[in-house]
Amino acid sequence: MGAWIALVLAGLLLLLSSFAVWVDRVALNTDVFVDTSSELLDDDAIRSAVATRAVDELYAEVDVASLLEDRLPNDYQSLSGPAAAGLRQASYQIVNRALEQPAMQKLWAVSLEESHRTLVQVLEGGGDRVSTGEGVVTLDLRPIVLDTAERIGLRDEVAGRLPADAGRIEVLRSDELDTAQNVFQLLKTLAWLLPILMLGAFALAVWLAGDRRRAAVRRVGVAVLVVGVLGLVAVRLVGSYVVNRLVADTDTRTAAGNAWEILTELLRASFRSFVVVGLLFLVAAWLAGPGRRAIATRRVLAPALRERAWPYVVLGVVFLILLLRGDVNDFTRLLLVLVLVALGAVWIELTRTQTLHEFPDATAPELFGDARARLSSWWDARRVERAAAPATAPAAAAEARPATDVAGRLASLADLHARGALSDEEFTSAKARVLAGE
Repeated sequence: MGAWIALVLAGLLLLLSSFAVWVDRVALNTDVFVDTSSELLDDDAIRSAVATRAVDELYAEVDVASLLEDRLPNDYQSLSGPAAAGLRQASYQIVNRALEQPAMQKLWAVSLEESHRTLVQVLEGGGDRVSTGEGVVTLDLRPIVLDTAERIGLRDEVAGRLPADAGRIEVLRSDELDTAQNVFQLLKTLAWLLPILMLGAFALAVWLAGDRRRAAVRRVGVAVLVVGVLGLVAVRLVGSYVVNRLVADTDTRTAAGNAWEILTELLRASFRSFVVVGLLFLVAAWLAGPGRRAIATRRVLAPALRERAWPYVVLGVVFLILLLRGDVNDFTRLLLVLVLVALGAVWIELTRTQTLHEFPDATAPELFGDARARLSSWWDARRVERAAAPATAPAAAAEARPATDVAGRLASLADLHARGALSDEEFTSAKARVLAGE
């Protein structure tokens, strides 16, 4: 009973630690957040939403029709209203295409980086650089709004009339600051504490299993697999709730949903890796079992396990893949990778001991040496076939082939047969073809 309680607790801690580590190491890491957010403008719906926000903000803060009226001749000033409406519709497409260009994307990245750094510094307690402006931390899209005005030819007129707070999106208010700072500090603590508690709970579950260690490993695999699946479902459900709660119109909701998918890709990748790790645990538990197929598999692996080099080379490759594929390398991730590699080494030694005890006569040539012998035999057989194949000379020349040529090829076949390169059947078949003049 105690083992099951420890296992359930470990699974819960694994799920919670995954979210805590993602928030602390990714969502609240400015460099990682900006790198991830740079992918946002590659999404059509998000790019369209940003363009719409920039144009709408411009038209909401500045009377574009009045600006156009001042530019038009007296006889055409009555057309300023329709012209402004038509220009607004065209501006959506103009800005949308502009957001695909590096210059506008740089403005987007700079706005995100500045806002994110300010937010993190405020959550950490503030500092000399932080000014929340009436108790509000904002995402400043004013440069994008001004760039929008420039692209429709109204930069000079708009720059002087655009309010200072135009294009700013509220991120955090002062009345939310205490709660946000408390949550921030809690997450920073949980980000390193929960993984350690989780590893301890899994170790306790295996230890409490006593002699049923194989069953415990199988249960750990099931727990990790279930957490991976539940995590993927939870990310989708949380995303749906957040998007539906914060966004009203359908178009913006689509863009917000896509943004959630992009920003949580690293989190979902972690849960997908849990599914893979869980399956590996299940395979390891099955391979150590008493089943007929498991025993047959161990028989096949016995020659490779006799030499430690082969399994540890595979483990080293897995370690490098786990180490290099991560977008964020920190203490928590390195700890988990090292634990997985250590468990892999323990599994290799236990499986190796069990397998070599069951199949003490297994030798490396049965797997590798025999493979080399088969390859060499195949290559020599190909050589014999080429030697016994008809020459490219005319048929008359082939019929006039001297008997000494046949005798030489028979001698070559006999030599190959004597050295073991050809089996009895291969030697007999090749000799028959030579004697038949083929």
